[in-house]
Amino acid sequence: ENKKTLVVMTDGGNDIASWAKTKLPADQSLPKSDVVIGQLRTAIEWLKDPAHFPNGSYVVFANVYEFTDMTTNMDGCLTGAFAGFSGTWTAGAAPLVHMAEQYMKIAVDTQTDMIFLEETFCGHGFHANDPVGQCYRGPGATTWFDITCIHPTPEGHTQLANLFYSTIA
Repeated sequence: ENKKTLVVMTDGGNDIASWAKTKLPADQSLPKSDVVIGQLRTAIEWLKDPAHFPNGSYVVFANVYEFTDMTTNMDGCLTGAFAGFSGTWTAGAAPLVHMAEQYMKIAVDTQTDMIFLEETFCGHGFHANDPVGQCYRGPGATTWFDITCIHPTPEGHTQLANLFYSTIA
């Protein structure tokens, strides 16, 4: 068939989660984030290569979200301790921001679409009701993360799907 291939993906969340569990210092997490960024760029370039998809391809990917609403306080997720999350990881802001910036650069460089998952989910994490938080959206904001702390609830999945759908449509 003479059709293009559509690739939809998220990337980097499990990396950020593993670094958060060990509270990896920025001087260690930033080089690791560069590896993730490089792998994403390589993957997207491969997916956009006409040698692999002669009819062309569309790639839509997302930047990385996190469940603390940018507070870096992982104790808000009540089951977090069971998943390995506890305390604060202030050094986590550096790789998260770096990845967001570089993911956008990849989108621009490769002419692909990137959805703003971090920005959309910010204010729907486990500190959504903190009125002094930078992601505060007002009273009654729902949490879009499940008991694993890092995966979306059914409502979160709906919001994620809607972001991809509206970008693709």
